[in-house]
Amino acid sequence: MRSIILLTLALAFTACSPVSQKSQEAEPVSPPNVIIILADDMGFGDVGANGAKSIATPALDALAKRGANFTQFYASANVCSPSRAGLMTGRYPIRSGLAYGVIEAKDTRGIPASEQTLGELAQSAGYATKFIGKWHLGLFPDYAPMKHGFDQFLGVPHSNDMPDFALYEEDEVVEREVDQSKLTERYTQAATEFIDANSGGPFLLFVSHTMPHIPLYPSAGFVGKSNAGTYGDVVEEIDASTGRIVETLKRNGLFENTIIIFTSDNGPFFEGGTSGLKGGKGSTWEGAYRVPLLISWPAGFAPAGDVDAISMNTDILPTVASAIGTEPSAKILDGANLLPILRKEAESAHDYLLYFNNEEVVGIRDQQWKYLTHTYYRRSIGAFEKFDQLDGFSRSYDLLFQAKAAGGEAYSMADRQPEVLSRMKAQLAKARAEMEPLRTHSADETFPR
Repeated sequence: MRSIILLTLALAFTACSPVSQKSQEAEPVSPPNVIIILADDMGFGDVGANGAKSIATPALDALAKRGANFTQFYASANVCSPSRAGLMTGRYPIRSGLAYGVIEAKDTRGIPASEQTLGELAQSAGYATKFIGKWHLGLFPDYAPMKHGFDQFLGVPHSNDMPDFALYEEDEVVEREVDQSKLTERYTQAATEFIDANSGGPFLLFVSHTMPHIPLYPSAGFVGKSNAGTYGDVVEEIDASTGRIVETLKRNGLFENTIIIFTSDNGPFFEGGTSGLKGGKGSTWEGAYRVPLLISWPAGFAPAGDVDAISMNTDILPTVASAIGTEPSAKILDGANLLPILRKEAESAHDYLLYFNNEEVVGIRDQQWKYLTHTYYRRSIGAFEKFDQLDGFSRSYDLLFQAKAAGGEAYSMADRQPEVLSRMKAQLAKARAEMEPLRTHSADETFPR
């Protein structure tokens, strides 16, 4: 009897261990569920945790508080299809042949069967999988989610400003004239139903919102709700959708052991906030690539707060792979596992990250510095590294920025940091040499010639 009492007390003491010790505890006994929520063209500064004032995002802010908010997180491209390819495969999009531009409605390109997607990775570990929302990784039916690791699908093939925009369920069109004001609600309803139906787990659910890509369509209950116009209404509805997904997890007792990842495919377009970062979607400035990343997994790591380690959406696949206990099949991964950072076992996952515009490596980033070689001027792509070819210029026009700060791209520090500049140039040249054989198009024409 004494032994039983002592054992009971020991178990009670273990159960009362503080939450702050979770990062040093053993892995959860059951495999975690995974939910990835992807916004379209949503800015880094459109989340309250990143400084949004006119848009209320209580559900997203709660995820940041319970988990981690990455303040130096990047999309793998400045437009959506290549960025989505990077997220889905853990590899720079040039490796899958999808780095050049976006996939149009009649495009013959799509994600190759040779690429392992997040869906296929999860299926290999025995997970139920569903993709909800905007796909934009190839023409249906050949490149539809059902062909790339997802058991179920409800969503649209591409952006909402393209022709042949239709709502699909699995491989069938269920609505040709889509009422876009109801899309976020339909996606949310499908997500909660999937969670209820698969509460026995494990599952991977990917919710890919159509908006705030233009045109903007908030549902009736969110029209006029935000202080940031229709754009803000749409973002607040996405936040509310996230809140409903969280509540469904809690109702099923799944929240603690579910990894929730929220991010955007690239920076904002005509509208949207960057928290002071320069530029937006389609440019080569920070506002094009730096996007929100919120990760919550109470059973997997203690609240980590703001995390400033440089990271990219290519990191999501290897992070998920590590969490669910499987190995990616790709021989070359550009992403890295972020769990050691979340558990405070490591401070960084990358020495360098690359910036792509189409198939051009136009910049490189380390933890402190960004070296940039190209940007836009009117209809041309400005090539700063070509200025030494012009009469009157004795040297190239180098742009080296202190990238972490919001105003970091206001002034170049190239002439103040010659050693840093030399190192960044060498790393950029090395990256270009590696990526050059992977091109599907000739090099972009740049100005000046």
